[in-house]
Amino acid sequence: MKRHTSVSDFSVRPEPALGASAATFAERSAVRVYGDGERTLLFAHGFCCTQRVFEAQVRAFRDSHRVVTYDLAGFGEADASLWSARRYATLEGYALDLVRLIEELGLRRVTFVGASMSAMTGLIASTICPERFDALVFVAGSPRYLDDDGYVGGFDRAFLDAFYAMVNGRARWRDAVRDMLLGEAAAVTLEDVAQGVDCVLPDVVRVVGQAIFEADFRAWLPHCTLPVLVTQTRADAAVPEAVGRYLASTLVNARLELLPGVGHLPMRTEPEAFNAALRAFMARSSRS
Repeated sequence: MKRHTSVSDFSVRPEPALGASAATFAERSAVRVYGDGERTLLFAHGFCCTQRVFEAQVRAFRDSHRVVTYDLAGFGEADASLWSARRYATLEGYALDLVRLIEELGLRRVTFVGASMSAMTGLIASTICPERFDALVFVAGSPRYLDDDGYVGGFDRAFLDAFYAMVNGRARWRDAVRDMLLGEAAAVTLEDVAQGVDCVLPDVVRVVGQAIFEADFRAWLPHCTLPVLVTQTRADAAVPEAVGRYLASTLVNARLELLPGVGHLPMRTEPEAFNAALRAFMARSSRS
């Protein structure tokens, strides 16, 4: 399976047919658009989640910005026919979906907020159509989850192989995903997120999980010149603090904001702190 590791490795290939439905790609991705501000906040959820994780941000920003949310193929209310194991065997497939969505909706001046896996798909998309983007926000994002020499990603090979075996054997993988997303302290308050994990098909988890955990986007980071806000909690089972510091030091124009609380979903667990960080970043990254 090919893993793109640099901008020069990537080329936008003709998109395969996504079915015969007459519905637009945005409709099939369950897009919701709120407000009509000059600047656009485009939110993309992460692994085994849905656009509902951004409900607090929709409420906070819809009166001042155009706010767009959607569900990734294989998750939430996205049309089931969008799912393709071949297309989403790498995160490139989701990046191309993002570009298609931005172009179909005619979005410009986009501040893209990508959670978890979507942080890197936003990075890829911003290299394809940089003129559409103002800035990027990574929420618990990582360029590489697997530990490497001199790099702490958070997972070793033995753990990932055990996770893949759980998914292939249909044994307790949902518990493992819930633990990664929520952390013990948040499990009760985010019951809807936990229930959402139960709705994801094992094939989606297997394919997308490998696309995430086997990827390495470190070589892409120096090519991004957009302002980037890197956010995460200090206690994230999926993304250690060292990853956030690595992103902030490697990206050309990045700022790290360590948020209170625990878990992989600070926009849900600490919405006031997250929204304050996002609002301040939007003010700093504004361009005429």
